[in-house]
Amino acid sequence: MKKMVCLTLLAATIGLSGLISAQATIKTNFTNIHYSEDLFEHGKFTDVAYHAKSRTKNTYIWNDTHTKKLYNLKSYPNYTWFKLGTATYKGNSHWMKVVNAVNSKTGWVYSPRLTKGFNPKGYQITRRSYAQPKYAGKTYHVTSAKKNAYLWNWTHTKKLLNLKHYTNQNLSQIHSVLVSHQGKTMWYYYTSVNTKKGDIRGYVRSDQVTLGKTTDHQGQNILYPDAFVTTKDYLQYINQSKYQKLARAIVKLFPNTPVDLGLSRIAAFNYATNDTWDEDPDEPVATTGYTDIVPFKTVAAYLMTHKSQTNAQKLAGVEKALNKAGYTKAKRAKLTNYRLGIYILNNVMGGKYDEAGDAHKGNWYGLIIGKTD
Repeated sequence: MKKMVCLTLLAATIGLSGLISAQATIKTNFTNIHYSEDLFEHGKFTDVAYHAKSRTKNTYIWNDTHTKKLYNLKSYPNYTWFKLGTATYKGNSHWMKVVNAVNSKTGWVYSPRLTKGFNPKGYQITRRSYAQPKYAGKTYHVTSAKKNAYLWNWTHTKKLLNLKHYTNQNLSQIHSVLVSHQGKTMWYYYTSVNTKKGDIRGYVRSDQVTLGKTTDHQGQNILYPDAFVTTKDYLQYINQSKYQKLARAIVKLFPNTPVDLGLSRIAAFNYATNDTWDEDPDEPVATTGYTDIVPFKTVAAYLMTHKSQTNAQKLAGVEKALNKAGYTKAKRAKLTNYRLGIYILNNVMGGKYDEAGDAHKGNWYGLIIGKTD
C-alpha cells in the first residue's frame, strides 16, 4: 500500500518575469526530496540544464503523486529541462524534478532518461541577467516599419508579435537572456508591448532594437511629458493626437511663440495643476537653459476648476485669464523672442489609474513662456 505523505516543498520555477519561488503544501509519493537552495544562481543555467537522451522514445514527466503522466519529452524535442531537485520513488533514487522555464511544464522524470547539458537543437537560453544598467533598465525602440523584428516566446518557437508594427512604442528592457543557436550566441531583451488585446511580453533580438525613446507617436493619444525626445516629436504628438485639440487651440493664441519641449516639461512639472497623481508628485525639474519664465498659473487653475467644460468654453476662459494677466491678443502676437511651454491632459479617460488598475479621467494643465539662454 502506498504511503501518502504531506510535505511542505519549496516549489521553484523560472517564469517569464523571472525566478519565482513559492511555498506550497502538496501531497506526494516521492520521498527524500531535496531542492537546491542556490538554484539558478546568477541566472546561469549550465549546472541545471538537461535534455532528453532520445528524441523518439517515450519519456514521461509525472505529477507529484506519480499517478498522472503530464508530458512526453519526445513531444518537445528542442526543449531544455532545468533541474529543480531530486527525490526517491519506490526505493529508486534516480528521480528529478524539472521545469521548462516557462512556468507551465514541470514535474518528475526518471533521470537516466536525461542527458546533462543544453539541448543541441533549437534555440536555448543559457544565461539570464537583471544587472543594471547593462542587462536591464534601459529603454529601446524599433526604428523601421518595414523590417521584421519579432517578439518570441521563451523557447523561440512562437512569434508573438512583429514589432515593425509598434514603432510608436518604447520598449523597457526588463532583463536580458543569452540565446545559443547552431553554435552562435546572441543577447535578447525581455520586454512588454501594449496591444489591443493587452500587454504581451516576450524576447526580441538585441540587434533589432535601438537604444533610446521612440520619436514616432503616430496613434498615441495619451503620452506624459517624459515620453518625448525633441520638440519636433512633441509637436507631432500635439498636432496628431485626438486628445490634444485644446492644446492646439491654446498654441494658436501665441502665433509667434514656438513650442519648446524643455519649457513644456518645466510647465508640466513646476507650474501645472494635476489630478493624475495617486501619490506625491515628482520633484520640480531644473530650469537650466531658460530665463524670464512667466507661468500662467491662473490659466492652469481655471482649467482644472472647469475641467468638465467644453473645449470652446475652456478656450474662452483661457483667453480671459491671459487678458487679465496683461497678455492681450496684441501683446501675445509680439512674443517673438519667447518660447512656449505647454502640457495638456484634458479630462481624458485613461489619464489616471487607481491602485486597483481601474481607469479614470485625468487632467494636467501647464502653460508658461520663457526665453532660451
